[in-house]
Amino acid sequence: MYKKFYLTSSVALVLGSIVALSLFLFVSNSLKIEQRDLFHQQANSYFKNVEDGLQASRDLVISLKSFIQNTGNLNRQSFENFSAALLKERNNIQALQWIPRVGHDRRENFELQARHQGFSNYQIVQGKQGAMSVSAFRPEYYPVYYLYPMRTNELSIGYNLGSQVASLSALQSARDTGQPVMTAGVQLAAQQRHQTAVMIYYPVYLGNSEPTAVAERRRKLLGFATIVLRVGDLIEQARAGVATALDLQVVDLADQQLLYGVQTAAATQDEQHFQTTLTFAQRSWQLSLQPQNAVQHSYLIPGLTAIGAVIISLLVSLHFYQLNRAHHTISLEVARQTKALKLSEQRFALAVQGASVGIWDWSDINKSQLYWSGQLYRLLGYADKEIESSIEQFIDMLHPDDRTRSEKLLALHFNQNTPYQIEYRIRHKSGEYLWFLGSGQACWDERGSAQRMVGSIQKIDERKKAEIDIQTYAADLQRSNEDLEQFAYVASHDLKAPLRAIGNLALWIEEGISEHLDDETASYMQLLKGRITRLEDMLAGLLQYSKAGNSAVQIEFLDMNLMVENIVDLLAVRQQGFTVKFDLPSIDVQPALLNQVMHNLISNAIKHHHLRAGEIIISYRAQANEHVFTVSDNGPGIDPAMSDKVFQMFQTLKPRDEVEGSGMGLAVVKKLIERNGGRVWIEATAQQQGCCIKFTLPIAVAAVA
Repeated sequence: MYKKFYLTSSVALVLGSIVALSLFLFVSNSLKIEQRDLFHQQANSYFKNVEDGLQASRDLVISLKSFIQNTGNLNRQSFENFSAALLKERNNIQALQWIPRVGHDRRENFELQARHQGFSNYQIVQGKQGAMSVSAFRPEYYPVYYLYPMRTNELSIGYNLGSQVASLSALQSARDTGQPVMTAGVQLAAQQRHQTAVMIYYPVYLGNSEPTAVAERRRKLLGFATIVLRVGDLIEQARAGVATALDLQVVDLADQQLLYGVQTAAATQDEQHFQTTLTFAQRSWQLSLQPQNAVQHSYLIPGLTAIGAVIISLLVSLHFYQLNRAHHTISLEVARQTKALKLSEQRFALAVQGASVGIWDWSDINKSQLYWSGQLYRLLGYADKEIESSIEQFIDMLHPDDRTRSEKLLALHFNQNTPYQIEYRIRHKSGEYLWFLGSGQACWDERGSAQRMVGSIQKIDERKKAEIDIQTYAADLQRSNEDLEQFAYVASHDLKAPLRAIGNLALWIEEGISEHLDDETASYMQLLKGRITRLEDMLAGLLQYSKAGNSAVQIEFLDMNLMVENIVDLLAVRQQGFTVKFDLPSIDVQPALLNQVMHNLISNAIKHHHLRAGEIIISYRAQANEHVFTVSDNGPGIDPAMSDKVFQMFQTLKPRDEVEGSGMGLAVVKKLIERNGGRVWIEATAQQQGCCIKFTLPIAVAAVA
């Protein structure tokens, strides 16, 4: 026994050591992740600052373009005043420029005008700094005209930006797209600090509206609003908002030109290196970032955490030793009490098993827990303790139609001490609901509040179902008698006999005066015989309606494709120019019922079609506990306002002189389906022409056929 005490403490100590090691590794890894996330956060902040700086440059060139385009009489002084206002607190801009488009025929006048503006000896020049020469002949020139600030940028005055292939390509791209275009990097030798700059061109067009076609843009081009952006100063300003010391390298992806930083070997993107691509003004920069110093991971905090875990494991081991000693003493007493309790429970269980009812005990009304006897479980098809015994479980198993009635009776029993005895349905393990007789008795405290309730259930399923069958049979018999009485009243011999006599009399008259009949009289005779035939059809339909739903129940496994094919042949559907599309399964259903319904619906679709040919589609699907059938056609359809009226007796959509019919077809369908627990309706479809009739029948349920 004492070995067991020490074994538990030893296991706790070993587990504590494992936990200490796991904590050490976890904390170390967490610190590494924290440092990595901090680096990525700083990198994203750095990149965002660079992106914001580029966006500010875009806003700057847009403002400059708007000023040039909207100034009626642009001159050097107004340009410099406006540029000075724009460049306040803009430390990364080398210069703002106005680059007009000058045709060769205007070159001489343009240079003369520039000299009058205060640019002495102004000429359009080309070449490199220190080796400038007068620009050679070109159809068009793009010289630097207005420029701010002038200091350190004097050599740029008159320089033809179209004299270099790369610069000319950028100018033409901006001209044709109407969008800002950034050039490749150029070296600024005039600066005290050697660094790279880029130029951003934004085209200015004639007129207040931006041209949309390329040809129109080329024709209306006035020149370019231009800014010279120092890449090094842009990066340094972005670095000012980042706390960590980071090294940044900027490469122009178009020509792999290093714009900022030191050329290094290619690095993979890992915890110590981060890359992203910025696209701006039709040019893409690759920004690579890494810490200036390698990150050193400290193991002080993980080590302290592991030591703390080891100390806690030692204390836990000692505590387990004390608990085991106390547990041994308590276990001896519990074993003695448990033996006595089992004897008491055995006596109660034997008494319950000997009874033919299931016992339940709601020991605390304020809680949901119940006690169910083994017999109660067996009555419901379960083994002992197979499902939870609670008030929620019992309500869930109770039939939905019986829950409200049971709750009301239980409330009366708790509040008024009325007897609690009820017949209700409870769901068996098989899924079937069985009838039980439930009863119970509560006990109350001194304040009159129910505290506990004990009761039982007794199976009465066979007796209850017999009562229901008798009631159903009586209701069916009464309904059948009512139908027979209605039919006997309408379609009796007193109505048929005179009709037959009138028909015979009309035939005799027609035969007697056949030699003297003119066309008008002959048409009257045909009309008379047609009315007699129509009345006979109405009586036949009425007879069919009265008999609908009165035949014996016969559920069979039916091949619906074969059934529909037989109906199509019987009605000569194809000979009348109609096609019937169907692909149906075989199901358990009432053949006579389904055959009569399908026969009426197909015949009705043909009879009321507005064309000599048409299409009928029959489909089927199973839904929950129902068969769902659909019969649709491409005929004229049925007005939604008439969707209920057409299922009434003697109702037709058109005058009977246009379409012969008794008006009983859909009425018979409705009666047959509803007598068998189904539904029938007309479904309106805005997307599809024609009529769509749907009806349902219960699955595997015997109906009154």
